[in-house]
Amino acid sequence: MTGAGGVGKTTLAANLGYEVARKGYQVAIFDLDPQGSLNVACRLSKTPAPKATTAWIYSGFFDGTYTLTPVWEKHVKKLEIYPGGSALFKVMPNLVQAGGSRLLQEALTEHPLPHDLIIFDCPATLEQIPKTALAAATHLLVPLVPDPKAIDGTRVLLDWYMSSVSELNLSPPPPFLGFVINNLEDGAEHQRLAKEIRPRYEARGYRVFSAIKHYTAFTNAWSEGIPLRVHRSTHPALAPLEEIAKAVIQEIQGGTSGSKKSARR
Repeated sequence: MTGAGGVGKTTLAANLGYEVARKGYQVAIFDLDPQGSLNVACRLSKTPAPKATTAWIYSGFFDGTYTLTPVWEKHVKKLEIYPGGSALFKVMPNLVQAGGSRLLQEALTEHPLPHDLIIFDCPATLEQIPKTALAAATHLLVPLVPDPKAIDGTRVLLDWYMSSVSELNLSPPPPFLGFVINNLEDGAEHQRLAKEIRPRYEARGYRVFSAIKHYTAFTNAWSEGIPLRVHRSTHPALAPLEEIAKAVIQEIQGGTSGSKKSARR
């Protein structure tokens, strides 16, 4: 979830899903973005039938059928995608009606999936679709780019989070798994802001994961329709991805308690 566009949230969602799945966990990624970026990243149809997309959950006719498509099966066995796309635009009026913000939560409660992890890849807005994800989530993971626009978007996200938690009466509210400084460049301004972000957020009690630098390898992997690890198995950006995956797996296993549970982000 993010309050700004262009921060690499879909790239992060796809690669994180792959990293957790390769450890043997069953993972589903729900594309909640009308732009359908995840469809492109995983070489799925750019225009799937509306009933085969996450829009079906919000249609008012959902019957418990999740159209999940396995991806990257040559490399991992337990990763599936629930496509998004333009069909989500058509169901947005349903989300502003009474109970609309709870549709995703109700679907997963009434028709639970067997997956260990469900990742919600949200659009780069803080409107109704992200609100449904907030109501259904167990944790939030926020990527941000160290530039003034993205940092301001994150401030807006935190304000939106507090007001939405109150509006939806979420008790307890889903905690933040952490923040990820993403697409970090070598320029002086990026480096300066990145150094300022960590202590600022940690002082407020938030976890800040190791930064993921900007690499053309991400773009190359995207153009090939494969995760970074398949593109280059020794790439340095895999280390921070593994750090996040480890934190996710700890939550799947029950935090410090050790009892396995399902996690949704």
